[in-house]
Amino acid sequence: MEHLIKELTILLLVSLPINIFFHRVKVPSVMGYLIAGILIGPFGLTLIGDTESIRELAEIGVILLLFVIGMEFPLRHLLKNIISVIEAGGIQLFLTAGLVGAAMFGLGYDWMLAGVAGLLTALSSTAVVIIMITDSGESETRHGQLCIGILLFQDLAVVPMMLMIPLLAKNEGVAGLTFFLAFVKAAGAVISIFLLSRLVVPRTLAMVAQAGNKEHLTLLVILIVLGTGWISKTLGLSLAMGAFIAGMIISESEFSHQIILDILPLRDYFTSIFFISMGMLLDLNIFMESPWLYLGLALAVVLTKGAVVFAAVQWVNRSFRDAFISAFRLAQVGEFSLLLAGMALEWGLFPLFEYQGFLIISLITILIAPLLLQVSSPLSIKIYSALKPGRLFEPEEKPRDDLENHVIVAGYGLNGRNLSRVLLETKIPFIILDAKGECIKEASDKKINTLFGDCTHSETLIQAGIMRARMVVFAISDPVATGQAVRVARRLNPDVHILVRTRYASQVETLMNEGANQVIPEEFETSVEIFSRVLREYRIPNNVIEQQVELIRMEGYSMFRGLSLNVESLRKFSTYLTATLTDSFHVEEDSWIRNQTRGSVKVNLKTGARLIALVRNQELITEPDRDFKFMQGDILIVFGRHAQVDKTMRLFKNGPEPENPEEKGGPEFREENAV
Repeated sequence: MEHLIKELTILLLVSLPINIFFHRVKVPSVMGYLIAGILIGPFGLTLIGDTESIRELAEIGVILLLFVIGMEFPLRHLLKNIISVIEAGGIQLFLTAGLVGAAMFGLGYDWMLAGVAGLLTALSSTAVVIIMITDSGESETRHGQLCIGILLFQDLAVVPMMLMIPLLAKNEGVAGLTFFLAFVKAAGAVISIFLLSRLVVPRTLAMVAQAGNKEHLTLLVILIVLGTGWISKTLGLSLAMGAFIAGMIISESEFSHQIILDILPLRDYFTSIFFISMGMLLDLNIFMESPWLYLGLALAVVLTKGAVVFAAVQWVNRSFRDAFISAFRLAQVGEFSLLLAGMALEWGLFPLFEYQGFLIISLITILIAPLLLQVSSPLSIKIYSALKPGRLFEPEEKPRDDLENHVIVAGYGLNGRNLSRVLLETKIPFIILDAKGECIKEASDKKINTLFGDCTHSETLIQAGIMRARMVVFAISDPVATGQAVRVARRLNPDVHILVRTRYASQVETLMNEGANQVIPEEFETSVEIFSRVLREYRIPNNVIEQQVELIRMEGYSMFRGLSLNVESLRKFSTYLTATLTDSFHVEEDSWIRNQTRGSVKVNLKTGARLIALVRNQELITEPDRDFKFMQGDILIVFGRHAQVDKTMRLFKNGPEPENPEEKGGPEFREENAV
């Protein structure tokens, strides 16, 4: 027990500074964990030398990591684009496995070993790719969604692979029918565990949550994870499989958000345990005996996987650039491959030497993955432009001579659809530009001018009439492509007005320097909308809100571009807030003022505002007497400062509050003098 605590302490001591450093340089910490594992392991500085303890730590890390992945497993997102995901993911998985397996079988390896190695090589790193796609703001791009979809398909394929490895080891040399029946039996065990837990776990979570506190809920979650893992192991599966099932079950619970908040802060530590453990298992002596051989094999794996991913995405999406980027981003071997390779070693499918070779090649591909991800987008644009994809990879389009002084809308997502609807209603000529076939079809069905193509390419913009356009609106999610498109548009037409939508305020200055006239960052405009609605809730006049919106936008966008702030304008805020306004109140059945008389309400005395008129049955009444009774359906018109009007609205709805003499109106506004 003492040595286990010591080794966990060392792992934490190593993982913390690595996580901080790699977070600052914006590189996934996985790379640092692998390097750290190599350094502190039995083949490095031997800070941890017990191989058996290392395997135990790795298994703990795998169980916890798979539970977290099961919690986050977005099954609904996978089903949303199920056809394209299955098509691209299936082509990539089976074609890669077939090519690698055939190559190994041709080199003289056993067919079972070759087949398992081929399947493991086909998997890519979910931890590395998704982290970098999310950090770069590309999760909503077409290539980002394709990569995530293929990764989810691969993660789903891990489940039958986990089942297959023990069955292959137990049934070596038996008939295919026997193996198939064993596989069905194991799959039935997984389904039974899932369904049984699905029926029991949500009710149990609800009972504990109602009877206890947050700590009791956390204890129950740990019990579910360990219990599901133990049952899974008893049925001949793996602890990791049970943890993954437990995560998926709990993710469907109404308490999943709280559980995720409790568990996810430890996710990085779970990840560090696994990847550092994998690094420690790497035998550097084997690598140093033939370094060029392993580097060459790693390069061959990257090229093979890249080519297969390119073909799969090109087949499904018909986009050269998306296929190119996806090929670079999914060319590495994944963390699940390392996990399954360890299982294959344990069950005797992988001899130790072949296991070490697979481990070395896989870790090399993971180490170079961040570099491939970072260069994929810029390199794709350069190659895309050099190959003139407007002619080679896209349908023939004639230059649009029927449009002039028009708007080019690049991107038919939510912003593009809303903008096009307004432009249609206002009779402003425009054309939709998109490289997604379904978006073009949707716009064409609405009788909108469309052009299929990539806005980063000059020929596509020329076909859209950039030379005669008055304005270009870029509403695409890819930040790299947006910058390139702005540069191309500005070069083709120096006088066109370029408006860009971007996700982050940090990109404003860069895009302005590229040639954009206006850049609208979503996160900043969301903050403007939030404070506007807060002010409206307090009945601040619309003209004051508009002034504040303009003020904040002026100051905010100046700040983004590094310009000096106009501090004096901010001091006018208190002056704006003292402005007066009129507001109306509709008397409803549950309103306190219903059936009250004007004299009993005493609006001015209680709030300081003035009741200046009311509307009943579409007639304006300006001089009701003190005995006038308010009825349901009346519309009352109130005049005063924003705080007085706000208090009056509460009075009309809920009744009088405890009086404060200091808040009473002055003699010039007393109720008996008011109309």
